[in-house]
Amino acid sequence: MARVSGLGIALCCVAVLTAAPATEAGHEVSYYPSFYPQEIRIEPLDPQAAAREFLSKTDPLHAYIGAAPRFAGEAPMHLKSVVSLRSYITASVDPKSARAQSRDARCGALAHAAAGLAKEPDTVAHPYPVTPYHADYLGHADRLHGAAKQASASLPDAGGPALAIHDVQVDELLRKAGVGSNIWVSSPWAKEGWFQAYHLLRAALSDKAQGERADALYERLTLGRFKDLAERLGAGRELVAALTQSCERGVIGYRLRRETYSDEFSNGIENIASDSQFGLNSPIVVRTVKLKDFPWNGWLRLGIGTTATAAWNPVAGFSDAAGRLVWAAIGDDAFLPVTYASHWVQNRAEILADEEERKPAQSALVPADALMPQAGTGKLVAVGSGKGAAGKVSYRLAASAFHDGTEMEAADLVYPFALAFRWGEKGASGSTYDPDIAASTKLLRERLAGVRIVRVEERALQLADLTFNYRMPIAEVYLNALSSTEEENGLTAPPWSSVPWHVLALMEAAVERKIAAFSQGEAARQGVPWLDLARDKGQLAKMAALIEEFARSGHRPAALESLVSADAARARWQALGKFFGESGHLLVTNGPYRLASHAPGVYVFNVVREFTYPIGIGTFDPFAYPPRAIITALERAGDRVLIAVDAEIAVKQQRDRRIYRKPLTRETMREVYPIRPVATYVMVGSDGKLAAAGHATWEADGRFAAAVPALSPGSYELFTGVFLDGNTIDPSVSSISFESK
Repeated sequence: MARVSGLGIALCCVAVLTAAPATEAGHEVSYYPSFYPQEIRIEPLDPQAAAREFLSKTDPLHAYIGAAPRFAGEAPMHLKSVVSLRSYITASVDPKSARAQSRDARCGALAHAAAGLAKEPDTVAHPYPVTPYHADYLGHADRLHGAAKQASASLPDAGGPALAIHDVQVDELLRKAGVGSNIWVSSPWAKEGWFQAYHLLRAALSDKAQGERADALYERLTLGRFKDLAERLGAGRELVAALTQSCERGVIGYRLRRETYSDEFSNGIENIASDSQFGLNSPIVVRTVKLKDFPWNGWLRLGIGTTATAAWNPVAGFSDAAGRLVWAAIGDDAFLPVTYASHWVQNRAEILADEEERKPAQSALVPADALMPQAGTGKLVAVGSGKGAAGKVSYRLAASAFHDGTEMEAADLVYPFALAFRWGEKGASGSTYDPDIAASTKLLRERLAGVRIVRVEERALQLADLTFNYRMPIAEVYLNALSSTEEENGLTAPPWSSVPWHVLALMEAAVERKIAAFSQGEAARQGVPWLDLARDKGQLAKMAALIEEFARSGHRPAALESLVSADAARARWQALGKFFGESGHLLVTNGPYRLASHAPGVYVFNVVREFTYPIGIGTFDPFAYPPRAIITALERAGDRVLIAVDAEIAVKQQRDRRIYRKPLTRETMREVYPIRPVATYVMVGSDGKLAAAGHATWEADGRFAAAVPALSPGSYELFTGVFLDGNTIDPSVSSISFESK
């Protein structure tokens, strides 16, 4: 194993074949890097056009994203649909109304609005901000029942306060909360109900003390200040209560997004995932799509219900639905959001936990040579001796070549930190600041205490007579505050970028010279274009001139002067110039697909099959068609509650999948994958307070047993749900009441 120290190291990831190419050797390569389709074509289509394209005899559409196709008659039988959370329906009380001064009047008006919500397709009356499409749904089960009961019992409107009804899309809510599609990992809690409720309802709280309480609870949840599951769920319940009890604004329902894909026997989709809140527009979805006619390869045709209006730049662009889909294909983040839960799965980064404690090392001394970006300038400087941190997270990173042929180096891994501190915090002049970058990097900037590239490890993948060699840098990130879970700490500031440093530096230069602005808001404020690396010929011409200038001078940002030589920088700019000349755009990443062509009516992406790419087809297949648990029986047995469960499993039959339901036992499998169940329970007292929460054990007979803890005398209700392979979408929740004496 090669070991190299220091931050000036080159992290080459060249795959070496020890045999002749497969075509010359007379056999097929048994390992394919990247994912199934060899080409992805994305076309903006309205619902009527999408319906026509599904019926095409020559080149039918495979899936339609963002909306449902609109057929003149019945939809073909071979089309299937998936649903996800699209938007909240909120009702806001006019604070100036004389009838809005009473809390009872406001709450009654919201309940009346929920009860009278129009019964439209894919619209659900739901007078509470946490829905079955949030992973923390079980923790609010008792309140959901109470809120629904109150709404159904609502009296006819007797002249209550006027209400403003709004439809708030989840993706737009998250964008405003600083959760976007860009080079930084989103907030770990982005898909949690309490997180979205805070950003949906906090602004409506007029009482200062109530607002401060909500802020304190939100901070506690984001900092992970709780010792166990009960405290975490309790904090989420308290936050939602603080946000809703004044009834100044409330959720009265939600709308579902219904998207369609083809299950046609020969030309349909065999394998596909769907996200609980983003449907078919999610990175794992692109990585699971497999066409029935091709074991791999094939031409995937996707329609999308909106045109691409957001700029294509990976810092503060790709913010609309089309942009997110484009970035899902060409970008490759360190971690990807799990489609059916609020967790994340490793993609290009692996968290290396302490071998003994299996958690990040705590109270760590920051090495003197670790780097820390300076606020306002982004300059990377050594931390120096004697600096401490709350903890350390170690990563193994899967490096690979960028689309312009340049190899990943240490500078590529750390430069996003410099960018975050330079453009996310106001300097003396304020000339290098963008509010969107500040929002996206807030957690990172608050917690980062230093970063260090430790060494590079080598790994060989042996397949028959072929050998593929990969190099994996090991990095340490030091944090000055820790959350309660390894996953949340690992997502705070991973040292990774899917975009090479020279492209990020080019974007910075374009913004500094007023060619464009990173974000839409800053573009409007400054009266310049929104930075786009592919579709604005005027911007591209100016950036091409910058590339030529930087190639002559060997330009590198001030933050990287100690890490990158002028000669190395010159080679980078020359490679980028060549790439631009050949492709006509500057969207360079190390992702699984690259932009081949674009026009207003179609965007085409070609797969990256080079063997420097470290992830092979099928990697994310377990995220397609997750099993779902259905509770069939709940009974008290002494000091235990026994839970019997059936499993709904998608079983492959030739080229089709059918849903089968069977009792869940320890032998139950879904195809080749073992099922990993987690049974969770919450206990609520008659006073509405959370009394206990925990996990049930899986017994030999296939049932789950929840031990009832010692409780104060009184009435309680236990709510339980079982999650198979982490699937939290629309869970089956059952409850049982009992007395404690």
